[in-house]
Amino acid sequence: MKTRATSFALAALAVVSLVLPALAVEPDELPEETAAKSEEIEEVRKAVLLDGEPAETVEFEIVDGVCYVTVGSFVSLMDAEAMVEEEDGIVSVNATTVIEVVAVDEVSKEAEPAEEAEPIEGSEAEAAESVEAAANVVTADLNLTAAAGGSYVVANGRYLYARDGVMELNGRVAVPVRLLARVYNLDVDYEAENELVMLSHQEGVEPYLADAGTIYNEDVLYWLSHIIYAESGNQPLEGKIAVGNVVMNRVNDSRFPDNIYDVLFQKNQFTPASSGSIYRDPNEESVVAAMLVLDGAQVTPDALFFNGARATNSYAARTRTYVTTIGDHAFYK
Repeated sequence: MKTRATSFALAALAVVSLVLPALAVEPDELPEETAAKSEEIEEVRKAVLLDGEPAETVEFEIVDGVCYVTVGSFVSLMDAEAMVEEEDGIVSVNATTVIEVVAVDEVSKEAEPAEEAEPIEGSEAEAAESVEAAANVVTADLNLTAAAGGSYVVANGRYLYARDGVMELNGRVAVPVRLLARVYNLDVDYEAENELVMLSHQEGVEPYLADAGTIYNEDVLYWLSHIIYAESGNQPLEGKIAVGNVVMNRVNDSRFPDNIYDVLFQKNQFTPASSGSIYRDPNEESVVAAMLVLDGAQVTPDALFFNGARATNSYAARTRTYVTTIGDHAFYK
């Protein structure tokens, strides 16, 4: 399989505006990896580093401690041949990486041909393609989309929550760098004093995150999306995620059943389970919320109960610790 080529090129963006000169930072004040290079490169503040080297072509901005990078510039750094398309505040990425090429079966190589093989006609490139076709080529694929103003990135069918949102930076779609690091299976650290974002490759991992089929259990997704819709179908996305958090927090708490079905149908707990409204088909955003929760989105990480925000005399309101109110629901732990 041939790796897709790209027409996307982010030429030298004004590096001066992205990587500020050093402000006399001592080597021992920087992370160990950067300090080791202090004699080789100029010390910098407010920069993105990849494996200890400044990623000067990455366009970024740090907003309230969150580093946003433009998707196009980040992908260009990581995947020189990726296809990136961006229009009307929506960016899409398609990439393929060859991770293994298995040679033609040795037995077939050793077998003597019945007659002399015909010479391969055409260009060297065509001959190379013929050899490649005879080999077992293992590839990894990435399909990613993000929209400015949205709350998540979709990568290989998985929904990754951007709690601080997706924004535009100099007319380009930008997302928190931690999300893109997750997509590319990179480790990420942040040194707040000098505003250094440090990315590094992990050894022995796939080039992209695993696809949805390996993460979303169909049964869990079915019940989680149904209860989210039944309890909060008319609530904002954050409220839907919060309800999903309560359900999964119970699954993971030893005081409740250890599977989603038994949690939902536990006596006197979730009204939709007893009324039958849980069986109604969920709307699209409820399914999205369920996938976000299953991929780690949390807005109420400690909550185990919720009820109507005005139900001040409910069991949870009287006996549990209040956490927050989102939309029409109050949450308790």
